[in-house]
Amino acid sequence: MAEHPPLKVALVGALGKVAAPCHLNVLRSLPSLELSALCDVDEAGLRQLAHQYEVGQVYTRYDELLADPGIDVVDLVVPPFLHAEMTIAAAQAGKHVYVEKPMALSRSQAQQMIQAATAGAVYLMVGESYFFHGPHRLARDLIQEGEVGEIRQIRQYKQAWLFNESENRRLQGRGHDVAWRFDPRLSGGGQFPWIMDHGPHLFATARLFSSSGIRTVAALQREHGVGREQQLRGITAISWAHVDDAVDGMWLHCETMPAAGPWIGFRTEILGTKGTLRVFGEGGGAAPGFPQVAPVTLYRQGNARDFQLDASCDRSWVSNNSYYDEAHRNVWSHFADAVMNERPLEYNGASGLEDLTATLATIQSAVRGCATEVSSIADDWHAWET
Repeated sequence: MAEHPPLKVALVGALGKVAAPCHLNVLRSLPSLELSALCDVDEAGLRQLAHQYEVGQVYTRYDELLADPGIDVVDLVVPPFLHAEMTIAAAQAGKHVYVEKPMALSRSQAQQMIQAATAGAVYLMVGESYFFHGPHRLARDLIQEGEVGEIRQIRQYKQAWLFNESENRRLQGRGHDVAWRFDPRLSGGGQFPWIMDHGPHLFATARLFSSSGIRTVAALQREHGVGREQQLRGITAISWAHVDDAVDGMWLHCETMPAAGPWIGFRTEILGTKGTLRVFGEGGGAAPGFPQVAPVTLYRQGNARDFQLDASCDRSWVSNNSYYDEAHRNVWSHFADAVMNERPLEYNGASGLEDLTATLATIQSAVRGCATEVSSIADDWHAWET
């Protein structure tokens, strides 16, 4: 069988501060990919970035990029309000699409994206890094091996975050707190933009561990946000029930100073009939001044067993167990393999739609102050309309 040449990828939104730096690193690190073009609106900044990363082609117009027959894949790291329009145009141009989460602003938009990819016979992958995050995958394998028995509950936490001004300086100003993430319309989250951004992560993780979809969600809202969301509204807790009725879950927002507790970042506890797993996610690990902690620990029969991963040093977060870039590397490696060998994706457009719907149901629950059936979310419902 002839060796498949590397997929030629165009990074769209290349000057962005959220996912773009990670994607720049990952796309240049995999032999199955060739970072061939960068696209953004600032030509001077784009040419400087292209010189820095030795990328041959730059585009300031998306339509011109799509007309380039040498591009196989467009990588969309643009704000969510652009996802649907740009994905559909790429699919119609015969390009495979990798689009960051949240997939779209509504179910209808996501469905149109899926339909366009099907009609264009191209792959559509939603960039859900938590689904491919190293510690999460290790925990999933332990679950499938029966180490914790039957899953009964999944508990997720957002602990204190280490991102601060000194960290922003370390990243040369390329931090994650950008304006569109807190805009009700640009983010798609209405008064709850943080949940719109991270909800897909939470539900993708829950489905990875339980192998079951989300049936009902209930959100506890407050009248103010945190940090740059202060003028909006926040969600401090989410509970949900899975479709199979055997598993339920919860997520808690526990934002404090890093010195206030032993852990930072994201953490998940998976409770089963035989044992419990503690898993650290993005930015997760020991807070400053506390002992190192393993990315995955199994508690069973009165014993604790730690599991480690071999992974490269992380670019973004100062924490013991993060693997942020590594998670995106796993996603892209899987995507490239699927495209080259015509294999199904583990996380495709339908997956992105499922987690988007659960996220919209969470926001609707917060708005209405009652539990919401995920199946009740109308295709054209937008979070900023209430």
